[in-house]
Amino acid sequence: MVATTAAVDVCTGGEVAEQDPSVLEYERDMNTAYLANLERRSGGYEIDDRTRWTPRITIGSLIGRVRMRYDGDDADEEFYVAETSADLDGVEVISWAAPAAAAYYGKRYGEESGLKIRRRFTKGPQHGIETYADEWIIAPDGAEFSTPSAGLTAREEPQAAQAELPRVVPGTEEQLRKPRTSLKALLRTLQPEQYDLVAASPTESLTIQGYAGTGKTVVATHRAAWLTHTDRETPLRRVALIGPTQTWARHISPVVDELATPGTVTITSLPEVMRTIIGAPERHASSDDFLDAYSAQLGKTLDRLVTKQRKADPALTPARAYEVFLHTNDLSIPASRRPEFLLWRETLPQTYENALGDRTLWPLLTYLTVLLSPQARYDHIIVDEAQDLRPLEWLILTHLNSGAWTLVGDTHQRRTSHTPRGWKEIRTLLGLSTWDEESLLGGYRTTKAIIDFAACLLEGSAGHRAYDVLGEGEPPLIIHARTVDELEAITLEQADRLSADHPKGKVAVITPLVRPVGSYAHRHGWTEGADHYWSNEDGRRFTLLTSEEARGLEFDAVVVVEPSAFKALPGDNGPLYTALTRANLELVIVHERVLPPKMVRHLRTHRPAVLA
Repeated sequence: MVATTAAVDVCTGGEVAEQDPSVLEYERDMNTAYLANLERRSGGYEIDDRTRWTPRITIGSLIGRVRMRYDGDDADEEFYVAETSADLDGVEVISWAAPAAAAYYGKRYGEESGLKIRRRFTKGPQHGIETYADEWIIAPDGAEFSTPSAGLTAREEPQAAQAELPRVVPGTEEQLRKPRTSLKALLRTLQPEQYDLVAASPTESLTIQGYAGTGKTVVATHRAAWLTHTDRETPLRRVALIGPTQTWARHISPVVDELATPGTVTITSLPEVMRTIIGAPERHASSDDFLDAYSAQLGKTLDRLVTKQRKADPALTPARAYEVFLHTNDLSIPASRRPEFLLWRETLPQTYENALGDRTLWPLLTYLTVLLSPQARYDHIIVDEAQDLRPLEWLILTHLNSGAWTLVGDTHQRRTSHTPRGWKEIRTLLGLSTWDEESLLGGYRTTKAIIDFAACLLEGSAGHRAYDVLGEGEPPLIIHARTVDELEAITLEQADRLSADHPKGKVAVITPLVRPVGSYAHRHGWTEGADHYWSNEDGRRFTLLTSEEARGLEFDAVVVVEPSAFKALPGDNGPLYTALTRANLELVIVHERVLPPKMVRHLRTHRPAVLA
């Protein structure tokens, strides 16, 4: 139950009451003392004349406060929650990763748990506290906390919380509407459903199904930091956080850099994992995306080949094993596919060195390598965008993990028919008999108008977000170009306009037609930089990406160019859906060709803004 008071700021899922100045002053004083404590400790401790030990101290304001009574206790306990723990002359500040922090963050903590009240702080300038909001879990039972207060006598009757919507942490919408940058730590607005997944058992494998914009990457990054945090009873020493691209890795690294114990989390992409293991140069794929190049049957063939060849040649190398693979008839490929497989194998490079230059062969070469050369293993592996890993790539990861798994993704956004169709298939590949499956339901990144429009492409994704924090939003703007030249001109005009409208944010152009769009931009005064970043002399900027490169990223505004050119699976539009849902606030679609049939059918009954 959540109740308002006359003098204290209270969260009821809606409006908040007036601040009590004396309470706010007290909490600001406590925050000042906390910051002073952090500053002193960040200087380190001198152990002897030659050694200075410097702990990892992150400077940041208090996040919140809790009052609760544990079973068997005669009195309430109070503590603050922050990024870094501290003792302020007997007043306890616990870190966000400590077990007791679940009382502040977790959705499972209700009245029966002993929790009485939470206080949430809004961050002000220079690590200050701007405001506070009190959330009663029980009917108010007196003073909120042991805090001086001038106006706590008059109270209103308890009011029920908004039962139709899961509660959203105060300040979430304000945070989400800030210009997009690289992903940052979100401890202040970490939602209860997100926290419970972040802090799930580290020894049990976990699957998190989350539709577009539900905060999957937030959970993945904060879980990596939580698993290794020294305030946990048994922190892990080696965690891998694996995603789709190195651009994604750079986008999310600030979260881990800020929160995780240094040196414990490896952030990388799956292609980079494989490239590192086999020592391959960074090159583009050159052969067809052929099913059996990534299949579990190919993995069985390689397993059998290595086992057999090692008996005759104990010093067997990956290069020699590859040469044997090119000629072996001992195959685990189904008879119905064998002729096609043999034709494909004839097209492969005849030497291991040449095969290294083809990215589609990296899973094959990597699997041979991990079979022959044991690799360093991780205590836990987290995979973001897990729906895009192929069977042979999952088999590779089984040789790199000695612990549990956290797999985060959306099976409706599969980008190729060569990946497993569901979590059950993945569980089988990983050899797991027990498995926790959870879902994220809140929409924390994209407006309802954008997500509803994108849902017309993937019918299974419609209606699965329980609420959208950013609200309805503006409908997509759809612009029809009469010629290809006009398509490119309109694309650049829209990218320029959106960059002006979001000067501190991020804008992307996502399209399969990266080369012609980039060439047009270059001819009209735009310059390409690192990470597909384009800018002009007026200070405008945008990122030009394929749908593949945009995975796991988010932008304030996106221009999607030529939807019909996106590669689609039979009966599926995963790559286009991914492109559309990268936009937080504004989406523009520019097309010269006919739109995909599902989109046309949607537009007949729903009318987004259309500019002829």
